[in-house]
Amino acid sequence: NNNNNNNNNNNDSNHYKHYSISGTGKRSAVHMKTNTGHILQTDVPKKMGGDDSAPQPVELLLAALLGCTQATAVYVGRNMNPRLIIDRIEFDNMEAYRDERGALLLEQPSDNIMDGGFPNVPARLLRVGGTVRVHFKGKQGSVEKEVSEEQLRILGEQTEARCPVANMMHASGCEMDLQWINGSGS
Repeated sequence: NNNNNNNNNNNDSNHYKHYSISGTGKRSAVHMKTNTGHILQTDVPKKMGGDDSAPQPVELLLAALLGCTQATAVYVGRNMNPRLIIDRIEFDNMEAYRDERGALLLEQPSDNIMDGGFPNVPARLLRVGGTVRVHFKGKQGSVEKEVSEEQLRILGEQTEARCPVANMMHASGCEMDLQWINGSGS
């Protein structure tokens, strides 16, 4: 029985998707290139010591969440029965919150970096929220208005469970408060 578990674990790597990125940082900015040839940059606002020349890393994390949610929702919808064909998704008022003390506070004796101390407040995002407005296509490209609340609920739950970015954020303890709304006909 142990051999069966080991064989299954060894075969898991056959299903791994690989991502790779390289970058160079100067001051607070980083210029990066992905293994697929895309260029990314991050920086922080001037008040935080940067030049404000690119999005902040957390803004790119939110962008990754939107991109991953879009791609995953299209996939999930196509595989539902009946199929839900998504025309487009509008992401409204997507916001994230974190307690800055987790990254910035160095006033507590336990926060002393040189002594190996860590902040008493987590640096991670605490909450991400916003509206996910889904517009569906019907037959011959017409707007589909007959998506039930149950179908929309399942689409949202399955998308959030299968989106690697949302999954990672949720696993970190971040509260995910996305409101899924049927945008067809509006």
